[in-house]
Amino acid sequence: MGKFKLAVQFGTESLALSRKINNPERIAKAHNTLGITYTFMGRYSKALEKHLESLRIRESLSLEPASIQSLNNIGILYHNMGQYQKAIEYYQQILPRIAQRLDDPRHILVHLNTGFAEYKLGRLDEALRHHQQAMAQIQKNRQTALLAYACFNLGITYTDLKRFPQAHRYLDRALAEYGKKGQEHGRAQVLNGLGRLHLLTRNPGRGILCAREAAALALRINAREELKASYELLALLYEQLGDPAQSYRYYKSFIATKDSIYTQQENGRIAEISLNLATLRKDNEIDLLKREKIIASLKYEKGRYFVIVIISALVFTIGAAGILIFYNGKIRKHKKSLQSSNLLLEQLNAELHEKINEIRTLSGLLPICSQCKKIRNDRGYWEQLEGYISEHTSATFSHGICPHCAEELYPEATEWLRAKGQDAT
Repeated sequence: MGKFKLAVQFGTESLALSRKINNPERIAKAHNTLGITYTFMGRYSKALEKHLESLRIRESLSLEPASIQSLNNIGILYHNMGQYQKAIEYYQQILPRIAQRLDDPRHILVHLNTGFAEYKLGRLDEALRHHQQAMAQIQKNRQTALLAYACFNLGITYTDLKRFPQAHRYLDRALAEYGKKGQEHGRAQVLNGLGRLHLLTRNPGRGILCAREAAALALRINAREELKASYELLALLYEQLGDPAQSYRYYKSFIATKDSIYTQQENGRIAEISLNLATLRKDNEIDLLKREKIIASLKYEKGRYFVIVIISALVFTIGAAGILIFYNGKIRKHKKSLQSSNLLLEQLNAELHEKINEIRTLSGLLPICSQCKKIRNDRGYWEQLEGYISEHTSATFSHGICPHCAEELYPEATEWLRAKGQDAT
């Protein structure tokens, strides 16, 4: 509504309350609101200070949409200070963050703001491209909130491209849209745009009417940038009209307003804040490097533990393999011993069977001659006792003579041996 003093009052009270309840998100929002207000008032150093603080808090809280808003506001601030390339740099930081969300109103706003900065740099074709992209998205997604701004940007771009009918059509539409919303700052901008259009089409009378209305609005809402633009435009229009006295008067007003915006102290303050911004960026880079170092260290530790686990697994595997080989050797050794034992056992078993067979052969009733002691075999033949036993067992015979038979058969020799004290056997 252009009531900037009241906006500053409420913004300051909001900041104090947010600090009292220790709510960082609301603190950042209050700083952002004050930054926007100070930008409209032309107090750029104060605005930059507020926006940078808002951005710092929002980035620390990982508030992505809010951070994008702060980046956009800083871009607008640099735009108002005439540092258009700096403004574009901030706008370009936003686009990668919302590249996949073409229906996002912020995507439209970035195109509009980038186009406005390109327009100020004199790159009209690039400016027109951004504005047309924004307008296409507005019409496709029905984002009417930004329609007035888009029409204004297209109007002033077509003006500089000397395409005056299109310029007039878009500026009239922008003025109507801002009027519906009661946005007096926007109306002041459009009226200045119409005044410049009339200047270029050599219609100074209508241009002066538009510029005076813009100046009155800018004075009422304390919009010093728009007031400066109105005074400069009026000086040019009166010069075109052939009234040098009025032209000179407005030109002096233009210089005074410009000087009130860009004082030496203000410029020094802006330089100081820019230095703080560079320091903040450097600190962020250092923090990023530290995080990368920590991540690299963690990756190294992870790799080291992985190697330790692999080596431990290999040692365990080798140890287990050694134990298996050792016990496998023992098993083979015991197996050979068992095989030898089994072979010996088989031999003993065979001998045992043989002995059992001998026992079976010699057991039971054997027909033997009571006179000559011959044994009848299985075939019915009589054979000598020693022959039968030798055939059926492993026993062999050696012949001798018992004392009874020796005395009976050889009495003289037996007597002679007994006389000499020897055994006849």
